[in-house]
Amino acid sequence: MKKTLLLLLLSNFCLAQTKETKETKETEETKESRVIKVYTPTTSAKYQSDNSYKWAVKTDLFSFISGEFPIIGEYRVSKKISVEASVAATYSFYENFSILGDEEEDSYTTFETKSAMGSAFRAGFKFYPSSDYDAIEGWAFGIQLFKRTNNRDYSDDDYSGFDLSSLKDQRTKTGIALTISKQVFWDSNITFEYLIGLGIAKINHDYAIIDYNNDTNTQYLREISFEKTVPNLQLGCRIGFGN
Repeated sequence: MKKTLLLLLLSNFCLAQTKETKETKETEETKESRVIKVYTPTTSAKYQSDNSYKWAVKTDLFSFISGEFPIIGEYRVSKKISVEASVAATYSFYENFSILGDEEEDSYTTFETKSAMGSAFRAGFKFYPSSDYDAIEGWAFGIQLFKRTNNRDYSDDDYSGFDLSSLKDQRTKTGIALTISKQVFWDSNITFEYLIGLGIAKINHDYAIIDYNNDTNTQYLREISFEKTVPNLQLGCRIGFGN
């Protein structure tokens, strides 16, 4: 009888221990499944970087005033650096005024011209120093190379029988500039940018004149090619979209 009672007590103790172990294991698994994962600062920064803007396509409203109609593309190549390039059609609303001295200009006759199409190209890179944004947002400092050609056709009027059909009044500006800009993005991925550029440019001006030969007392057609280096100022007000 004593042996039977001892066996029953031992069996009950073993069952109680097994049940307690099972309940403890289930409680630990439940707690583990409810743990909230907290992302580290490194993970958060990577997430933000991967979701920052990587490219933008825009145009420059200020350029319209001077007869340049550009399409500008900007692409982020690293966390703080982007490359930018543009191609444009130009339409010379204004005369390509000569850059010779007044005394020299008084010695010959120029031809009347009319507006014509030309082209412009710009390329460079930008550095975005802000710690709050990655390129291509915020303030930026850059270097820009540019070439712009303004053409004007000679009118159809008869200038004493001179044939001007193969000639153009062409003014080309080639140079380099340092730029400062600020770009922001609005809702619907609209981008807006202000820009100012200061640099130096070489101007080449090719045009035709009527000159006078004192030896023969006759007029003749002469082509002039003149160049000059001048300071260059660029102002930009750009709008477009990006992603």
